[in-house]
Amino acid sequence: MAEEGAAAECEEMVENALTVTLRFSDMKTLSTKIQMLEELIADPDKLNKAVYDIISSSDLNHDEQLSRAEFQKVLQDFGIGDFDAIDDLFCSLDRDGNGTINFKEFRYFFRAQTRIKLQHLKELKAMKDKSKGKPTQPTVQENDDSSSDGEPKKKFSFKKWKSTRN
Repeated sequence: MAEEGAAAECEEMVENALTVTLRFSDMKTLSTKIQMLEELIADPDKLNKAVYDIISSSDLNHDEQLSRAEFQKVLQDFGIGDFDAIDDLFCSLDRDGNGTINFKEFRYFFRAQTRIKLQHLKELKAMKDKSKGKPTQPTVQENDDSSSDGEPKKKFSFKKWKSTRN
């Protein structure tokens, strides 16, 4: 339960960070937001700039890293006050265990959360298009029945399994 709350708070933090750094809220259409996120993910320079802007605006001692206190302040400024979730998130982002979140660690997190936000927007757009009667494009590519080496894939079936319950 705490993990779900932390994940939702992380997504909210990314959305708020995008709003602050990229004027995400000024965009009127889902298509525009989707296009902007796709460009952000595809362009390492844009992604690096967004991450740098977030870190530099939050880095109070100018050491180009976020301490636990700086990270906590950032999340509190975004309206996230669950200290246990903030602490769990900090620990998961601090991959090298040095007590700070550096550019690389935060970039990895920011890119992953941006991809999640992009997928949610695509799903929302597909639902809106469907409700308007527009044909939708699949958000996930469908696999064909052959593997990359040309061999047919074996399909898994639960029918082969027999229940051991009486």
